[in-house]
Amino acid sequence: MPRIPVPAILLSFFLLCFSFSSRSQCGTAPTSGLQTISTAGNIVNSYYPGTGNPSAGSTTLTVGAIDGRGSAAALTNGDMVLIIQMQGADFNTSNTDAYGDGVSGGNANGYLSANLVAGKYEYNVVSNYNSSTGVVTFTNSLSHSYYTRSFSSSTGIQTYQVIRVPRYYDLIINASSSITAPTWNGSTGGVIILEAANTFTLNGSVVADGLGFRGGGGKDLTGVSTGNTNGAGNITNTDLRWNSNVTTTENGTGGAKGEGIAGTPIYTLTNGAVTTSTGTAEGYINGSMGMGAPGNAGGGGTDGLPSGNKYNPGGGGGGNGGAGGKGGSGWDNGSGNPATYPTGGYGGGAFTHASLGQLVLGGGGGAGSSNNSTSTSEYVCSGGAGGGIIIIRAKSYSGSGTITANGAAAYNVSNPPVAVTVTDAAGGGGAGGTIVVVTNQTGAVGTHTITASAIGGKGGDMTNYYAHGPGGGGGGGYIVTNVIPSGSLTVTGGTHGLTRSTSSNGPIDNIYGSFSGSNGKTTLLAYSPVMVNLNNAGSACGTLPITLQSWTGVYRNNKTVLNWQTDAGTDFSYFIIERSNNGTDFSPLDQISAATTTTASLLHYSYVDALPATGENYYRLKMVDADGRYKYSGIITIRTTTKAFTVNVSPNPFTDHLIVTINGNTDEAVSLRLFNSEGKLVWHKTTLVTAGANAQYFNDLQSLPRGIYYLKINRAGADNEFKLLKQ
Repeated sequence: MPRIPVPAILLSFFLLCFSFSSRSQCGTAPTSGLQTISTAGNIVNSYYPGTGNPSAGSTTLTVGAIDGRGSAAALTNGDMVLIIQMQGADFNTSNTDAYGDGVSGGNANGYLSANLVAGKYEYNVVSNYNSSTGVVTFTNSLSHSYYTRSFSSSTGIQTYQVIRVPRYYDLIINASSSITAPTWNGSTGGVIILEAANTFTLNGSVVADGLGFRGGGGKDLTGVSTGNTNGAGNITNTDLRWNSNVTTTENGTGGAKGEGIAGTPIYTLTNGAVTTSTGTAEGYINGSMGMGAPGNAGGGGTDGLPSGNKYNPGGGGGGNGGAGGKGGSGWDNGSGNPATYPTGGYGGGAFTHASLGQLVLGGGGGAGSSNNSTSTSEYVCSGGAGGGIIIIRAKSYSGSGTITANGAAAYNVSNPPVAVTVTDAAGGGGAGGTIVVVTNQTGAVGTHTITASAIGGKGGDMTNYYAHGPGGGGGGGYIVTNVIPSGSLTVTGGTHGLTRSTSSNGPIDNIYGSFSGSNGKTTLLAYSPVMVNLNNAGSACGTLPITLQSWTGVYRNNKTVLNWQTDAGTDFSYFIIERSNNGTDFSPLDQISAATTTTASLLHYSYVDALPATGENYYRLKMVDADGRYKYSGIITIRTTTKAFTVNVSPNPFTDHLIVTINGNTDEAVSLRLFNSEGKLVWHKTTLVTAGANAQYFNDLQSLPRGIYYLKINRAGADNEFKLLKQ
């Protein structure tokens, strides 16, 4: 693939800080220059495997040799980089349905929240790079700790990488042209990071399809022999995990699990390859074979007849924003009943911690079990690879191109690509990846028709015979944006595979116990995201804290009802609701913990002050991160004594939000319209207020230029107007 040289004008860089106040600049943005991409398959990022375990607060870490598949541009002083933890998640390793998330009675998939480090990332700026030792020194201290750890029988794999990010002023990708990345190989790749200080024009594509976690590799195995073990006894057709035949020679059965945040199986298949790769380590504690699905990886098939490995259930789909679908059932001697051997791989768990501050690759699909293939055809039973990660920031956007991080479909067990004599199970589809498309300055996002998709890959079909396991579909991915409208985002789960009904010449219409992947999730931001360093408040570099999306209050039935919404931020702990009678001296009312297990992109909270003071009550939220650092919301004012219709707007001057407090005697609709100094309508909301005191927080004004504005508040028969200054 072509590598793009870095123009000399880009020797100075700035850090992604998701804000452009003087404090948030991290490095110096280019002020001119144009990079045009006019061919397909360009790789602009450089990739280095991380080594050691650098701690939060440190200003150094050590990298290995540059990945030759990426851009050849080596790290140099002033470069922007992204540091990202790729793998690092614990999971329940028991041979029960608590496998994965530790919850009994459900699907045997997922991960544990304790010790979860996968997906943590941050931007930084290089102040020095010693190419001889690999030591990188940064301008700012690290916000997170990062980890590497090799697999052992009691510890899972942990990996991180450091990615060089070229910086452009204007970036154009022409039609039929594209930027991509090398596939994830267990240590580097799979991630695309683009940064434009001015305009990003996309008429071509940014493509990370199938670049994520790898599928479990298909392997022709002919059954267990004496001495086989699941760790406690002989392997059975209900087991969830056991070591491969590489680790325990007698364990010749089952399909391999996919790759994911919790580890890398012994057998993998890189997207597009036609040969299964065999690693040197088992990769998952208690084994990388069988239907249990660790982390967001799909499970492999558990064969209904371990002694022959010939009943061939399908592999489960990988997970990310949504969970993967279960693989199809195994052969039951021709009766065609999927309930006889329903031991296809479980779908990979949804990554419920997905947020703007924690991003992961799509999980790989699990492999179906195989006993009738050869070393050259066994690959068709492999799972599909997950989608990669794409992060794009620019001041504004234009064009009509596409951004995709779709999961790869699993191969079909059909003729072609293999002979009809291969009558084995298909693998699960890879999960959709992760896409972030945001502005890096306040202002208009531009005029464009760009679309983004992180679709789950289709489960493989098994059409060479009937009543053999098709693969489960990959789960949908995760997309975060304040640029692309919801109608142009697609995160659907991948479709399950099919097999034939009735006979070897029957119709291809039988799902045979396989399931499609669940849809992923999207987060629509109403602002240009702001990053902070949770370990160093003075640093302009770091990671996104929780963001308050709405904050409202109403006085009703002698009580104040407070409601607020936040995004699903990471490293967040709890809220303290505070009240004041004078707007200056606040006291705590109560503490509310952050929501934990959820797949929602917006989290809803509420609190009732049963004994508000007579007169004016001032409320604010103290939002506390896991490390004790905190920030405050805006202050809303509630009056407990009802007057004629009154309106108050604060703060004035404002920067990114307004709080409108309305007191009235009736329930009614109120129109809020904001005009600039030229009389042009730039913002409009209609809200329902109830009798009594109402306070509403509007957090979508960051993009407005500085200047004078006029807020007109209209209700039936009356208008109020406020002159405001945007700073």
